[in-house]
Amino acid sequence: MAARTLLLNTLAVVGLIAPPAAWPQSCLRRNEMPVQVRNAIEAGAQQVAEQVIRGDVVALRANAAPTLQSSFQAVAAAVNENHSGLAGMTAQPRATYLLETGPAASGDGHFYCGVFNANGLAAGGAEFAIAGLAAGRYAIALQDLTGGRVPYSLTTIYQEIGNGWRLAGFYIHPAAAAGHDGLWFRERAREFKSRGQLHNAWLYYVTAWNLLAPVPFMDTRLLSKITSEAGGSQPHDFPVGDKPGSFAANARSYSLTEVSVYRSETNLDVVLKYSVPSTADFNATQAEARNVAAAFGAQFPELKEAFNNIWAHAVDTNGGDVVGGVSLNAAAARADNVLKPTPLPSDIESVDPALPLWLRGGAGR
Repeated sequence: MAARTLLLNTLAVVGLIAPPAAWPQSCLRRNEMPVQVRNAIEAGAQQVAEQVIRGDVVALRANAAPTLQSSFQAVAAAVNENHSGLAGMTAQPRATYLLETGPAASGDGHFYCGVFNANGLAAGGAEFAIAGLAAGRYAIALQDLTGGRVPYSLTTIYQEIGNGWRLAGFYIHPAAAAGHDGLWFRERAREFKSRGQLHNAWLYYVTAWNLLAPVPFMDTRLLSKITSEAGGSQPHDFPVGDKPGSFAANARSYSLTEVSVYRSETNLDVVLKYSVPSTADFNATQAEARNVAAAFGAQFPELKEAFNNIWAHAVDTNGGDVVGGVSLNAAAARADNVLKPTPLPSDIESVDPALPLWLRGGAGR
């Protein structure tokens, strides 16, 4: 159940901010765009979804924009890696957007879709941050793939070329992990935070955001709430951006470059990456990685309540990567047999575009 991204640019998650009085680029939502344009975009998105479900990489590539052709192998890998989980699914359109850069490239790359008020983005709106787009028109289609073991989120980006829309970006990922959806992880993150378990809270907030965000360069009121709540729980010893964290174990100090969550249908695992001069001695490096994983679990025993395993990756400057791990046997992180959609919290609007259709109002898949 891999998640892959292939987009036109380097993209970043952004916080919701009030838009300037005027900006060169614009965004129209589904009910705001011309019917003919909307129908063309959504028909193309439906066709792409059916090709993805079938695993028809050849057909996908045939309609790819030139900017995507040279690196299409990432799209093919994403489709192939997720193919077994997508069998028999159907696609439902969730939201559609029409982006126009204006006569020049997209400036700061912020596209505001919806109404802004004194408190920021109104319900149902969205913001995209895609810097450096070539001048032109683009479309973003959000779809929910349901009917399998785990629902998926599929987002496709299109570039208008000539009289048609060509596939220019692709993002797919499971919308649940270990038997739970993004809203469930947000609620558990709040519980961990209230009990002072900031490491669990932060990692669960990150998991909630990753499960709910259709793409990493989109923001909505729901995603902004998660980001805001998580801000007060980020552990000081975790890496922040390009600044590594520091972790002392086994009479040594390690430079942590990443602390993240690996998620699947059955497991939630903590993943560490730390820098080493060399990984040439595989056996010694792996033994040390196991010790680092064990020491991390011992230093933060709260992780046993939320995760199944810890995997430590020793990474050198030549790209060498040696992993060692320990089991936490966390009962709390074991997957439920059947995904039960979390009831919609009172502070979340059902029209939020980051919310899958099957989660709105607690409706089942």
